[in-house]
Amino acid sequence: MIPHEFWLNKMNMMDSSFLCLDIGTCGVRGLACRVRDATIAQSAYYSIDDFDTVFALKSVIDELEQKIGTRFDTAYITGNFGPSCFKMTAKNTVWGNDHKITASDIKSQIAEIDAPDGFYPMHIIPLRYDTPKIRNMLSPIGHSDRQLVSAFSALFFDSEYMQKILEILRHAHIQANAFYTPHFLMNAIWRKKDNNTIFIDFGAENTTVSIWTNRGPVWYNAYSIGGNDLTSEISTHLNIPFLDAERIKRAVADLQSNEMSRFSPADPAYAFSCADFNDIVTAFYNDLVDKIKNDINEHIEKYNPKEIILIGGGASVNGLVDQLNMELNIPVTKTDSDTTVRTLAKYIWMCEDEHRQAYIARTNKIKNRIDKILKIFKFHPRKKRTVKQVPILPSSLCFDMTNPTTYTMFQSAGISAIHVDIMDGLYVNKIAGGIDELRQIRASWSGHLHVHLMTEAPTEWARGAIDSGANTIILSTNTSGLRNAVRIVHASGCRVGIALNPDSPVSLLKTILRDLDEVMVMAVRPGAAGQEFDKNALRKISALASARKKYGLKFVISVDGGINSDTAKLCWDAGADALVSGSYLASAPDFPIAVQSLMHTNKQ
Repeated sequence: MIPHEFWLNKMNMMDSSFLCLDIGTCGVRGLACRVRDATIAQSAYYSIDDFDTVFALKSVIDELEQKIGTRFDTAYITGNFGPSCFKMTAKNTVWGNDHKITASDIKSQIAEIDAPDGFYPMHIIPLRYDTPKIRNMLSPIGHSDRQLVSAFSALFFDSEYMQKILEILRHAHIQANAFYTPHFLMNAIWRKKDNNTIFIDFGAENTTVSIWTNRGPVWYNAYSIGGNDLTSEISTHLNIPFLDAERIKRAVADLQSNEMSRFSPADPAYAFSCADFNDIVTAFYNDLVDKIKNDINEHIEKYNPKEIILIGGGASVNGLVDQLNMELNIPVTKTDSDTTVRTLAKYIWMCEDEHRQAYIARTNKIKNRIDKILKIFKFHPRKKRTVKQVPILPSSLCFDMTNPTTYTMFQSAGISAIHVDIMDGLYVNKIAGGIDELRQIRASWSGHLHVHLMTEAPTEWARGAIDSGANTIILSTNTSGLRNAVRIVHASGCRVGIALNPDSPVSLLKTILRDLDEVMVMAVRPGAAGQEFDKNALRKISALASARKKYGLKFVISVDGGINSDTAKLCWDAGADALVSGSYLASAPDFPIAVQSLMHTNKQ
């Protein structure tokens, strides 16, 4: 695409880093990548939801700098750029004689495109090129002719709003490498070849809709209606503060309320029900979808799009996919809250592909020369020993996690991950662990923390675990807000899994299995250590292993409860990848030998 190829400097492939930011009205999402030897050696994601954009931006950048271990002065930016407009235009250049067309000629035509008063050109995308000799070219560069007629799509944004964004970036001590709209990025990465696609961005201040083809955008419309308008309507109708309306909206907004929602309070602090609340939400979305439908119908007939892709915070409302599918009769795909910033990073890296391949070719050439020289002198460098990961996780319930010798003992056995149980006394009849204990364990342990939340409110507990340094968060079945908690953990960059209790069938995970990094099979009832192993768990392990192989999934299968040297072998044979053990390891006279007794020869 022209913006990257023409204007941006090439990345240092030996050792560098780049930062991508999605700056919205209600928060900031960031993704940082460390590049070493032409590969992404490390990446980190962080987000903050806050109306104070400068605070959110500084917090995200500070956190990512700590995670990546470098300082960022520049960033690639996407997000909300304010009011926008779109136009398609043609430019004509005539030469006296045959002229070899260059990239500079196209740049000159682009420079002639006038922006509407008060607007800034964000993307100018060529749709087609024509010369007297050749019509409808994808690229005229290198052709010789006397005339070039080029058709462009141009997307412009309000100059004052862009100045506001630049001011926010200055306050955060960051400069923009380049700006990209979410529509442009989603088209570059998500649209399938030859599939005309509709992109709808449900933002906080505006809703924007576009149709993209192989050539570029052919239709675009912006509506000055967004999530903040819905929050204001809720605040006014229910007579509650704006921030409370926003908080409740994120928790319970649903376009598919049932009769029981009439009897379910939307929030403990207020008397109105979920149905009262969602009546406002439904009316708002009905009106907005009707506006979009009326404006886009003729363009759907013309361009026959095959898919609708939803982005933006407002796209997360339950039932919106079904409503758009029904109204427009086109398959709808909903993306996650972190999709736009991850798509930006993928696009930046994709634009570096040619440069990256050239670097790899050069380094391989140098390496081959060195190898030839070493072969002549028969010098063979010593191979580095790889560190084997021990797939045994000691359970924090059975050890004194305040004693430094506990961690020394774990390290002596090669333990790389600790399993931390947290119980709120509601999901199980016991209170154990907790966020404070998790923080203390993280302060004493630099390895992986595998956290099992046996809690009734997984969303809030998951946020606390993320902030306290968890690497993997295992959620419990039959808890309210489970899917939302899975999304939150994924968005944080942590691994996410679900614990399958003894009374829960594998089929319970059917609709969510593809979204999981791990399934932990509970071979005992959650809540207490020292119980006997339930052999029904072996059938679940086998079923999960078969499903994983059949559908090409990547989730890890772990087992917790009743693990000893005998049951461990049964679990390995059934298809397990990792085992959690508490009482057996804690009571063993020699901890390292006990760990080895749990290892499977094929897992070592």
